[in-house]
Amino acid sequence: MAQVACALTIPAVSGCGTLLYPERRGQTGGQIDWKVVALDGLGLLLFFIPGVIAFAVDITTGAIYLPPHEYRGQSPAKMQEGFVTIDLPQGDLSNEKIATVVQENTGKQISLDENQYKTARLPSLKVFQKEQQRFEQEYSSSH
Repeated sequence: MAQVACALTIPAVSGCGTLLYPERRGQTGGQIDWKVVALDGLGLLLFFIPGVIAFAVDITTGAIYLPPHEYRGQSPAKMQEGFVTIDLPQGDLSNEKIATVVQENTGKQISLDENQYKTARLPSLKVFQKEQQRFEQEYSSSH
């Protein structure tokens, strides 16, 4: 009996969005995903306290929000090795422009202050992790 109670309680105290879309955790805002709201609302109607907890969990984790590409009218870009290629406009590649393009495509604000980042031209995304590890090793050895 205790196992059945645990099996029913664990999903009830986690948000539907957190269970269905774990990759959305960490988002700080955006457009609401009404499917997640409907599922959390159903939990609220059936079991008041677990429904309130589900809403709180999904809002706190950010799982209740749609990913940026789903609400900015963009078609999902092709995934390559788990990453998305974003074409930057030629010409004005200032730090401010790059930060704006990153924010528009990810919904996350970044800062490209001088001497606070490293760059490398990558022939393909396949070498990204190797370059990232190299940068991390350089950083850890210098600090």
